[in-house]
Amino acid sequence: MLHGKHLLNGSDTLVIVFQNAAKPLNDAIPDIYRGNVTQKEVADMHERYTWMKFAQRVTKADYFFVKDHFSSVYGWYFIDNGKFIHEQFNEELTAFIQQHGYKRVIAFGSSKGGTGAIIYGIMNPLITDVFSLIPQIHVARFINKLCPNEKSLFFGKKKHFEKQVEDFLFADELYVNYKETKLYLYTGLQDIQFQALLNYRQFLEEKGITSELFLNRGDERHTRLVNQYTPFIFAVLEDLIDQGDKRIMQQAVSLSPSIRILKEQ
Repeated sequence: MLHGKHLLNGSDTLVIVFQNAAKPLNDAIPDIYRGNVTQKEVADMHERYTWMKFAQRVTKADYFFVKDHFSSVYGWYFIDNGKFIHEQFNEELTAFIQQHGYKRVIAFGSSKGGTGAIIYGIMNPLITDVFSLIPQIHVARFINKLCPNEKSLFFGKKKHFEKQVEDFLFADELYVNYKETKLYLYTGLQDIQFQALLNYRQFLEEKGITSELFLNRGDERHTRLVNQYTPFIFAVLEDLIDQGDKRIMQQAVSLSPSIRILKEQ
């Protein structure tokens, strides 16, 4: 179940890179649904890893680029054609981390990858830091907007499953093993789930879980909030690897102990 590309640099810090949904995969969903695209072709699309250039430049950490080839397309790292897979996935992730003896583990990703980073950052006590970009908090809502006619790829034929997926991040059992993971969240005022992320932060706060929010006040939406702001993203990620904040301070200004706004917009 746990597959991907492992880059070894001899570090005791691991960055787990959860992948976003590449445009070729999104465009192929109708043909995948109709059986016009083979799973081999889908697997080939999953070989195109995002954030690889950063990993090749910043060699102070090891990297694990995790594949999300579930539900015949992708599954936000927790669903596979009408069933939940997060418990087995987390067990394999734990075994991987322990096998390689990592002392610090950073979960990182954008969009659906940001959702995956949150899920396993919350579930897995071996993950020390999370940097989640524009995560989809309500996954079923996103699926119904992206591909309503093909949503059975993700939900199967179980009518109740869609509701469970929608509220997945708010399920109490997800937080049983939470252990003071540092959560860093990035979003923009115009992101499709901006308000949902604010609501989720409130939910975390009520559970006694703190998070730090990086806020983009610009007009960009979703993908452009990432593509147009890579210097900021790289700065935060490299500071997390270094356990510092000098790059972050150059990119963002603190409004409060838990909220920063980007300088250049």
